[in-house]
Amino acid sequence: MQRTTAALAAPRISPTRRPARPRPDVPFALDLLAVVVAVAVLSVAVLAALAAPAPWHASRFALVLAAVVLVAESRPVTRRTGGRGEPPPLAWGFLVALVALGPLALALLVRAVPTLVRQVRRGAGPQAVVVAVATSVVGVLVCGVVLDLLVGASATDGPALRDPTDWPSVLAAGAAGLLAQGLARYASRRIVVRSPRRLVRAGSASGLLLTLAVLASAPVVVVSAEGGPWLLVLVCVPLSVMLVSAAVARRHERRALVDDLTGLPNRDAFLAATARSLRGGEGADLGPGLLVVDLDHFKDVNDTLGHPVGDALLREVAGRLTAQAPADAVVARLGGDEFGLLVSDRLEAEGLALAVVEEMSRPMRVGELQVLLPASVGVALAPEHGTSATSLLRSADVALYQAKEVRGRACTYAGRRDVNSIERLRLLGDLGRAVERGELFVRYQPQVDAHTGVVVGAEALVRWRHPELGPVGPDRFIPLAEQSGLIAGVTAVVLDQALADAARWSAAGFTPSVSVNLSARLLTDHDLPALVADGLRRHSVAACALVLEITETGIVSDPARARAVVRRLRALGCSVAVDDYGTGQASLAYLMDLEVDELKIDRSFVTGMTSDRARAVIVRSTVQMARELGLRVVAEGVTDAPTQRALAALGCHTAQGEHVGGPMTADAVLDLLRVRHAGATPRLD
Repeated sequence: MQRTTAALAAPRISPTRRPARPRPDVPFALDLLAVVVAVAVLSVAVLAALAAPAPWHASRFALVLAAVVLVAESRPVTRRTGGRGEPPPLAWGFLVALVALGPLALALLVRAVPTLVRQVRRGAGPQAVVVAVATSVVGVLVCGVVLDLLVGASATDGPALRDPTDWPSVLAAGAAGLLAQGLARYASRRIVVRSPRRLVRAGSASGLLLTLAVLASAPVVVVSAEGGPWLLVLVCVPLSVMLVSAAVARRHERRALVDDLTGLPNRDAFLAATARSLRGGEGADLGPGLLVVDLDHFKDVNDTLGHPVGDALLREVAGRLTAQAPADAVVARLGGDEFGLLVSDRLEAEGLALAVVEEMSRPMRVGELQVLLPASVGVALAPEHGTSATSLLRSADVALYQAKEVRGRACTYAGRRDVNSIERLRLLGDLGRAVERGELFVRYQPQVDAHTGVVVGAEALVRWRHPELGPVGPDRFIPLAEQSGLIAGVTAVVLDQALADAARWSAAGFTPSVSVNLSARLLTDHDLPALVADGLRRHSVAACALVLEITETGIVSDPARARAVVRRLRALGCSVAVDDYGTGQASLAYLMDLEVDELKIDRSFVTGMTSDRARAVIVRSTVQMARELGLRVVAEGVTDAPTQRALAALGCHTAQGEHVGGPMTADAVLDLLRVRHAGATPRLD
C-alpha cells in the first residue's frame, strides 16, 4: 500500500525527559496526618490569641470559624487530572466571616497553613510553594482591605463588622477577595508554567452555582455569629448541607468528563478543551497542536494477560504521557487504548510525538511481567489541519492511520495527500455497520482434483456491497478490519455463511470441503475453537468438511499460541491449511512445529511455472516435501490447462484458479457439482 504521509524528520525531536512514574493516590493516613499538623499549628495560634490582651479574645466566635475553615481547607491531595483549575474553597464564606469578625492574622494563618502542607505533600519545588502560599492569602488580604474601606474600620485591630446591616459590604468584600484570588492564581500559572498561551478552562454551571452559594454564605455567617453561638451552629447546619450538595453536584459533573480508569479527561472534555484553545487563538497564525496516541497490539495483551493487566498498563501509559507532556498540556484518554494530547505551542507537537514513540518503546512492568507496548502517533496542527475541534481530531486520526501502517511511528497530517486515508476512515466506520446490517456476503472459488477435474472443495471469499459506493474489494476493507479489530466479526459472518452453504450442498447429496481464511489476529484468540464448534453444531456440518486456512505471517506472530489454537481446531476434526506458502518467513521451521493437514502453494509461484524454470523448481520441490510430510497440496493461481497438467504430473492433489473457475455464488457451486456428478468431463485445454 502506498504511504502518502511522511514520517516526522528525526532532527525535530526534542530532548526526551525521563518520565516519572504516576503518583499513586495518597493514603488516608497521610491525609489525616496533614490535618493533625494543621490543627496543631492552629492550636498554638489559638493559645497565643487567648493569652494576648484584648481585642484578640474579644470574638471567641472567630476561633470556631477558624476551626471550620481549617478542617475544610485541609482536604486530601488528589492526582492531577489534566490540569483543571481548583474549585473555590468551600469554606470561603466562613473565611470572609472570620475576616469580618477579626482578627485578620488568624484568617491569613488558617488559609496559608493548609496550602503549605498540600504543596509540600505534592513534592512541589520552593518556587511553586512560595507562589501557592502567596496566591492563597491574596484573596484574604484583598477582602480585608475592601471591608476596611467599606465599613470604615480596621480588620487588623478586631471585629470589622459592628452593624449587621452592613452585610452588603461583607458580600462585596467577599466577591472582591474571590476575584483577586482567581486573578492571582492565573498570574501564578503564567509565572510557574511560562506558557505563551494558556489553555483556558471555563467553569461549569454547577461550579458557578457553588461559587455563588459560597459567596452568599459570608454575610449569613457573620450576622448569625452576632446572635450567639447556638444560632451560629443552627445556621451552619443548613448552610453546610447546601454547600456539600453543591460540591457533590460539581463532583458528579466533573466525573462525567473524567475517565474513571486513568483519572484523565475523557473524549468530551478533550474536545471541549480543544475548542476553547482554538477560540482563544482566533486570528493567530499558529494554533495548538493535537496528538492522537494509539497502542499497538493492545488487544493481544488483553486477550493474553487479561483485562486487569491491561487496565494496569493503561494507567502506566497515562502516567508516562503526563510526564512527557508540557505542564500546560491537556492529556486525555479518548477511549480504549487511544489517548490524546493537546499542546498550546504547536512547535512542540512534532517533537513531543517522537518523544512519545521513543518513550513507549521502553518495556513496562506490571507485577512480575514485563510488557513491550509500542505506540503510533498522529499529529494535526491548527489552523491548517483543522479550525474546529472535530476537524482537528479527524486530521490527527488520519495521520494516525498512516503511522499504524508500519506501527511504532509518528506522522503528521499531510493535507490533500491524505484524501485516500479519509476515504479509508470512512470505510472503517461503515464496515462496522456492514457487519451488523448484513452487507457482507460470500462467494466461492471452486477447487478440483488436479488429475480428474472433479470438484472437491470451495474456498469462501468475503465480499462487500456498500450501499453508496457499490462493490468494495477485499484488498480495501480486509486490511482495515485487521487493523481495527473488526476482523473477528467479519470472520464470524464468513464462517456462518460458509457452513450454512455447506449444509445445503450436503442436503443435496454432495460433500465438498469448504475453506475459510483465518486472520492472524484470530490465532491468538482462545475462543476461536469454541466459535467453530458452535457453528458446526448449529448447521449440522461434519467437522471434516471444514478447512481453516492460516497464513504464515499469522503463525510467526505468536508461535506458542498458534500451536495451541491449531491443536484445538484439529481436535474438533477440522483440517488446517497453511495458506500462501512461500511468502512468509521460517516456513520450514513452522511446518515442523505445527500440526497441519494441507499446504497451499502461493499463486506467485504457480502462475507462469510452465515457462519459468525457477518457479517450476520451487513448485516441484514444495510438492515433493509436502507429500513426504503427509500433507495435501493445493496449488493456487492455476490460469491454464498446461499448468494444471504439470501440477498433476508433479503429484499435486488440488488445483484452484481462473482456469478452474472464478468466484461464484453457492447456487453456482451446487450447479457445478451436479454437472460434474453427472459425468461431464472437464476441459483441460
